[in-house]
Amino acid sequence: MFNPKISQTISCRIDLRAVDTAVKQQREAGKRVTLADTECRGLRLVVNASSASWTYAYRKRGFSDGGKRYPQRTMKLGDLKTMSAANARLQADQIKAAVRDGLDPAVETRAEKRLRDLEAARRTDLATLLDRYITESLNAGTKHHRDETAHSRKALSEMGVAGLEPGDLTVKDIRRLLDMHKDRPATAQHRFGALSRFLDYLVDEQFLSVNPALSIARKRKPKSPPPKERYYEVDEVQTLWHSADNLKPVYRDYLRFLMVLPLRSTEAAELTWPQVNTNCMEIRLSAAGTKNNSAFTMPITDLAKTILDKAKTAGTARAFQLSNKTNAPMTAWTHFQQMVQEVSGIKDFARHDLRRTFSSQMGNHSDFDEALIDSLLNHRQSATRSGVMRHYQQAQRLQKRREVMEQWDQLLSEWISK
Repeated sequence: MFNPKISQTISCRIDLRAVDTAVKQQREAGKRVTLADTECRGLRLVVNASSASWTYAYRKRGFSDGGKRYPQRTMKLGDLKTMSAANARLQADQIKAAVRDGLDPAVETRAEKRLRDLEAARRTDLATLLDRYITESLNAGTKHHRDETAHSRKALSEMGVAGLEPGDLTVKDIRRLLDMHKDRPATAQHRFGALSRFLDYLVDEQFLSVNPALSIARKRKPKSPPPKERYYEVDEVQTLWHSADNLKPVYRDYLRFLMVLPLRSTEAAELTWPQVNTNCMEIRLSAAGTKNNSAFTMPITDLAKTILDKAKTAGTARAFQLSNKTNAPMTAWTHFQQMVQEVSGIKDFARHDLRRTFSSQMGNHSDFDEALIDSLLNHRQSATRSGVMRHYQQAQRLQKRREVMEQWDQLLSEWISK
């Protein structure tokens, strides 16, 4: 077997004849053959079974701090296929000249390579840097992570700049993105915000000197969309509940579940059985599973338990496996919305309006205070508690929340029974 450690060294003037002889000897002996050039001291051609490469050995002039001569260094110049003997000698002479000038070419070459590698790393396209930003700067598994990832990726895609380097992104590109969504202020705001935060990261990492999003004039920045006021009247609640029988079973159960418990639609869609405790009659969401990154407990009502008990017979990991693909998350939201609109006749149906219906109808038909009702929507504490109270009042008021949900359950039961 060929052992590269066992080699033969031949001193000669390296030319085509010497190379042919060395290759033949290597094949016959099955071991490395090294040609040491007598015309250029230190230049060698190392012939292996599948390659032949030029090397040059030199020693830096002078002595080290310990009084010893500098160690010998060997540099690879190239291979026989791309470099002739004459070119190898020329490159060796250039190294000799550098050594005479007191330089250490091998060290400088490594430094130059590190510099080139650093430049190559810094000259990376926006899509690659976005992946790095998502990995390094966002908390994986949270809703913020998912939303920020989606909006920042879509922003690059819609601008058509994913393959550009950071410095090539212009203010004009960002304006084009905003114009694209001028009729969808909420989408424009999400896209612009996610993009701007990504560009702030590039400034921190010195890929950009300034965030180009800061140059967008105030009048062109996306405005906050007007607050939505739509909620469903009692007759519409009845229609939604009963028309759900015309949906496929998992859509039916999911829609009614959203009507019974005012969870966010994505929280309900991603609900798994370990989060459901029917013994304690509670749904417990971790901070990673909520929009505001706060752990949340939702009391389960009798109507909700009936729906969950039925859903559990499907044997899926999620309480509501809305996607047709096994264990896949729900993505066909437009289809779901269209189906509900079709069977109910409520052409402006939107999932989020069910939460507003809970809040508004409880305000209309109960004496519970608004802050307590709002707490069941799991909004940020700043929305319902202000000043010092926001920092000191951390009680969940779970028993009071149970009372709210029990009354909502009674109202719904009365409405849907008519």
